[in-house]
Amino acid sequence: MDKDLKAAFEKEMKLGKKFFAKAEYKDAFHHFERAHVLGQFFVLPHVRSHIWMFFIGIRTGDFNEIKGQLIRIPLGMIGSALGKVPLGNTGGANIKLSTTLPIPDDLKEHLDAGRDATENEQQKS
Repeated sequence: MDKDLKAAFEKEMKLGKKFFAKAEYKDAFHHFERAHVLGQFFVLPHVRSHIWMFFIGIRTGDFNEIKGQLIRIPLGMIGSALGKVPLGNTGGANIKLSTTLPIPDDLKEHLDAGRDATENEQQKS
């Protein structure tokens, strides 16, 4: 994960945790979804976003979210490792696992920059 993409991912995770700590779960979930979009091609960031969505499911008593995240955590791990993820999918149980979604413009900038950095590194090898 390139530096810019990692910083954007960590910013969303930090915001999510901030809202989680204040029991503002809707806002927290929104930021974990944004982190998911940024991190879904990388195993650990992808799984971290799903784990925090799972925590929200527990705190809110949302059985559908709990169940959905228990499925998404291992599948996300495998999908990221294989590079097979539905682009733009926000990762919540309210979205079908295979659904591709439009990426918000502000997140797309980070993803494009990360992709360019990865391609440049691969060309140097």
